[in-house]
Order: sequence, then C-alpha cells, then structure tokens
Amino acid sequence: MPLRNELNGYLRLPRTFFGIPPPTKGEPDVGIVGVPYDLASSYMPGNRFGPDAIRQATDSERSHSYPLSIGDRASSRKPLSKLITLEDVGDLEVVLRMPDAAAIDISEACAKLATRPSSLVFLGGDHFITYPIMKGLKRGMPSKYGLVYLDAHADLYSDMGGYQLSHATTMRRIIDNGIAKTSDIVAYDIRSAVPEQREELNGNSESPITTRISELGQRVDILYVSVDLDVLAPQVAPGVSHPESGGLSMQELVKLLQAAFSTGKVRYADIVELNPLVDSTGITAIAARDVLKELLAGFALSQEI
Repeated sequence: MPLRNELNGYLRLPRTFFGIPPPTKGEPDVGIVGVPYDLASSYMPGNRFGPDAIRQATDSERSHSYPLSIGDRASSRKPLSKLITLEDVGDLEVVLRMPDAAAIDISEACAKLATRPSSLVFLGGDHFITYPIMKGLKRGMPSKYGLVYLDAHADLYSDMGGYQLSHATTMRRIIDNGIAKTSDIVAYDIRSAVPEQREELNGNSESPITTRISELGQRVDILYVSVDLDVLAPQVAPGVSHPESGGLSMQELVKLLQAAFSTGKVRYADIVELNPLVDSTGITAIAARDVLKELLAGFALSQEI
C-alpha cells in the first residue's frame, strides 16, 4: 500500500487555487500555466519565483473562493468553487533558457493549448513572456486579437541594450509581428512612458479608459488581458522588478478588469512581474492573488451571461 494512502486523513490537502476543483470529465473551464522566466528582465531578477508565490497565496487554506467585494459585484454571489472548474497545468520548463529559446518553447506550448476550449491564465515571470504567449495563441487559434495592456511602462523599445527580446520590448514585438494592431491595443496607465510612446499607443484619444476597452471589445474576436503588477501603486504592490511612483489602487484595477470582461471577449490573461525576492512581507503576492481571483470571477460570470 502506498505510504500516502496509509496516512489518508492526516496529510494536508494539495495546494489548489481558491479550492476550485478540476473537472470530473472533459476540459476545465480555466487552465493556469506558470511561466517562471526572468532572464529578459533589465533591472532586478526574481520573477521566476512569481508563479509559486501566487500559488501559495491562493491556497484554499489562505483564501476563500468568493469573488472580491469590490466594484458593483454583489458580495453574496456563489463561490468560484461552485461556478467553474480549473486545472493547474503546471510550470513550463524555461527557467534557464536564453530568450530566443524560451520564446520558441513558450510559443509552441501556447499554440498547443490554444486548440483546446479552455480559457487560460498565465503566471509570470517578467513581461517578456506576453509576446511569445500571444504569438503561440494566435498560431493555435487564428483570429483577430485585441490587447488590454495594464502596465506602468509602454514596453515599446525596439531593443534593450541591443537585445530585441526583453520585458521592455514586448509591445514592440507584438505590434511589429502583427499579433495585434496598434489600433487594437488599449494600454494603461503607462505612466512612465516617454511622450512618443504614449502618443503611438493612445494617439489623441480623450475617451475614458473603460469606454476605450468597451469599444475595443466590439472590434476584435478575442481579448487578451495582460496585468503587470507595477501598474499598481508601490504601497499596494512593492514586490515588482521595476517599480514606479504613482499607480492605481486595487479598486481602480478591478474596475478595468470588469470593463474588459463585460465585453464578453476575454479568453486569455496573464499576471506578470511579481518579484517575491524584493518583498519580505508577501503583500504583493496577496495583490496578485486578488488580481487572479478577479480574472477567474470574470471567466465565471461570463459563463453565466
């Protein structure tokens, strides 16, 4: 008899995202994939430990599965564990790959996953990973993609220190490779972007950001939502690899995510730039936990509509 069976009832339960169960048959509603990569970071390494930190923060022993009571959502709604099924797919083996090789591996994996019906959330990792993820998804599921890019930075540089693959070049690679048109990208709050980058992404638009997200949803077939945790104010999320003064509150970020899901077009999302090495308090992992919960709530409530 296996030793585990001998101690049945004495052992702690396996880690799960908010206690959300896997499907009893067929495909999960949502799959979660870790992409523990930080060799494309230009500042502080440590993002490779992000997926594990988020898993620990979302463990069912530490957080219930009811949606956040932020915004217009009623706090009495059913728990996510009763609304959706979820599979933790695991982490891609990319930790020590050079960026060119990592990009190929990430893209190939995502192309395979895109052929399945499940929605997907990717846990980074630095923001470089969004480029190969979207490249692979579009190859596996050809369609017109829109991108909601929530970040303190525009990531529009052609290269960083001579390297074309960097967390500072992600948006440039997405646009130049035709993954999403500039007109099909909503970037916010990009508070550290230089003027020409801000103008390239936002033009002269003075529309409220939620209106721009809603209009984007009408133009595209699939929305990808990318959340760089440095879009949050440093007092909310200090454990990021490239912090900037200013930033959003969690309430403001949740409002943007709800606007994205209200389009009915969100199929994929990521959470990036969590760096547990620079946050001994663990508060940034808690912020990431709540962002993930909001993403999962968005997928769950989309199914109810």
